[in-house]
Amino acid sequence: MTTLTRPLLASARQRHGLLTARELKRERVVGRRRSELLESGLLVPVHRGVYRIASHPETFEQRCVAACLAAPHAAISGPTAGRVWGLRKVFTDDVHLLSRATVHLFGVAAHQTDLLTKCDITERCGLPVLRPLRLFCDLAWHLDDAGLESVYEQMLDRRMFAVPDVRAAAKRFAARGRPGSVRLHRVIDARPTWLKPADSDLEVRLWRALKQSGFEFERQVPVLLDGGTTVHVDLADPRLRFGIEVDHVTWHGGRLDVQRDKQRDRELARIGWTISRVTDDDVFGRLNQTVEQLIDIAAQCAARL
Repeated sequence: MTTLTRPLLASARQRHGLLTARELKRERVVGRRRSELLESGLLVPVHRGVYRIASHPETFEQRCVAACLAAPHAAISGPTAGRVWGLRKVFTDDVHLLSRATVHLFGVAAHQTDLLTKCDITERCGLPVLRPLRLFCDLAWHLDDAGLESVYEQMLDRRMFAVPDVRAAAKRFAARGRPGSVRLHRVIDARPTWLKPADSDLEVRLWRALKQSGFEFERQVPVLLDGGTTVHVDLADPRLRFGIEVDHVTWHGGRLDVQRDKQRDRELARIGWTISRVTDDDVFGRLNQTVEQLIDIAAQCAARL
């Protein structure tokens, strides 16, 4: 019975058990020899010219590599690229590709564009993937306003790009009427360039919910303390001296973090500020109730003016 050579097995181990027709041909596994491997079930066809060794289980990473092997001029895009970059709001098990040429691959969401250059693509986790700027523009087609805004804040916070750069990229992307271009500009234009990025999706969610209820709090408001230190309050109404701090249990759960937060709250209270802290449970489990409570507190602050 035909077996796979050591070079083929070594190559497959580096690519999640995948082999290409070119590699098989190089090892003279062609014609009847290849048919025997397929008939025996040792090799499983994935895409045209791409095979999987049956002993390697199918995984998300493997399917991404297989798609890129079958379409070498394409790049991982959309929510798939977002997952590779570790972005929130974009988790998916689907494989999305972006290419200048038409691509037809079973089980792959292939998108065609003439707005893709080598400069838009980089390598990450061994995959050709859209660079952050190009990816953000691409995600405007896949996400709604809230999701795109949350990803925008995360990418800014991680310094994956700067606001002026994304504005320039958006002009290039939208110049030809690409899908999602209206949403892209709407999200970008709604955000002041000077605003410090939100470091969590919680803050964005709460800010949007308050805005929809008619209370538009400012984000990342600088406040000068008595000691001369300036702190930034997540959400605030400076006129009412009412601020909201959005805490994530993972990021604000340590003893030192809690002590620092309480000390800062006391320093803000000394200069007349009311601070209300909101957790992830408040946002995800009881958002409407939390918004109502915050609005009531804001009304009490207004009554004291």
